[in-house]
Amino acid sequence: MGTILTASDAFRNYIQWAVAREWRDFPASTRHRAVLILADNLAAACSAVDEPQLQKFRERAIARGPAGGASLLASGRPRLDAHAAAMINGLSMGWNEMDEGYRKAVCHAGLYVLPALLAAAEAENASVQETLRAAVLGYDTVARIARTWRFEKLALHPHAVLAPVGAAAGVGFLQRLPVDELVSAVAGACALGMTGAFNQATQGILIRNAWAGQGASIGLNAVEFARCGIGGGAVTPRDVYTALGAIEDLSHLDPIASPGYAVEDGYHKMNACCQYAHSSIEAVQALLARHPELKDNGSIESITVQVHALGYGLNDAAPITTLGSKFSVPHAVASAFVHGHGGVAAFNTDALHADAVVALRQRVRLEAFPDPRPWPEDRPARVSVATRSGKQYSEVCWSAQGGPDRPYSEEVLWDKIEALSDRAAPGLAAAMRRLDAATGSEDGEPILAFSWAAYMDNFFSTQDRVPAETER
Repeated sequence: MGTILTASDAFRNYIQWAVAREWRDFPASTRHRAVLILADNLAAACSAVDEPQLQKFRERAIARGPAGGASLLASGRPRLDAHAAAMINGLSMGWNEMDEGYRKAVCHAGLYVLPALLAAAEAENASVQETLRAAVLGYDTVARIARTWRFEKLALHPHAVLAPVGAAAGVGFLQRLPVDELVSAVAGACALGMTGAFNQATQGILIRNAWAGQGASIGLNAVEFARCGIGGGAVTPRDVYTALGAIEDLSHLDPIASPGYAVEDGYHKMNACCQYAHSSIEAVQALLARHPELKDNGSIESITVQVHALGYGLNDAAPITTLGSKFSVPHAVASAFVHGHGGVAAFNTDALHADAVVALRQRVRLEAFPDPRPWPEDRPARVSVATRSGKQYSEVCWSAQGGPDRPYSEEVLWDKIEALSDRAAPGLAAAMRRLDAATGSEDGEPILAFSWAAYMDNFFSTQDRVPAETER
């Protein structure tokens, strides 16, 4: 790409490079990761289908209508227009904190890209291959932007700031916008981000969950604006993010200086909470495995958690909503001691109000983790327990499982995907496994040529369906 002189050059050069990438250019590992990320996020959306607030929002949208060409990830597969479907699916996808994320920056790239991209792909009858290509490139774009303009303090939530950017990038690549229009769309989306304070998450205020869905709709608008000559300039991302106090490192926009595709650096969750608390949960699980007597929570006098900088701010010992509990290290640690894990049952309403969890939360004290290490061991936690009998126990987790350095096994991930999606989309896991196999096989071209809309039929049925020629 040559020497980078300005932020405008760096941004435009990256978009020019990305536009030229085709599905055949991606290595097998990138293709595989794209399918896993897609399946994981689809399943996360399905897991929230019965949440009362989501159910009410979905029912009101369906009642207003009109029906359209994009599916909701819900039982019965209701359809609305692309904007409404993208918003509702975005709302669902991040609701339970089971969506995947990007490990090298504060960024849930899949959540930002996929709701708008999938709605547009279905409505526009795009092929499976074109949809996956756009997912890889959209993910890469928003992840590189998140790394290029990094915020030292979590004043603004990345869902609010970056969701429009990921949405515009994914849809722009799907529609194969020319370089100038794609620059305009993605840059414009940077200027359309929301001022969502990060503390809305730590306080458990549910408007935080709306940012990804609203961002999906904004991203769709950013693409339409750009196609009509209304967009940002190549300098807009720098102008916006430096005005908000970001630290700039343009090397992340250079595929030579920063090689590879960002989907390779994603992480997957088994714990139904903010990833910043995962190392604390794993340290608790290590304590319980080595010292089973700690399962008697009444024997615990105090718990000290030394936690990395991002986790240190998750310090609410008395969350009032389940969302708040997902952003509380004291709750995550207390509930892990009580339940033995950090799954959905550790962060639901029952866990929030359970006497044992409430009592144990009050015994948790947070401290800053001393001498943090570089990535991937930059999010550690050490949990130390003092018992009423005077004994001391301690365990450390340097890097939570699920990232590229400590990935879950394939079967663990597919079991999770099936468990989360089975009720709303009983065929989703099997269909995505077939798609995964197709991306790694020379015989997979027929499946990749199907329309995304037709392939989605398999999600909502337990019977395999082969699309007709007219749907390919």
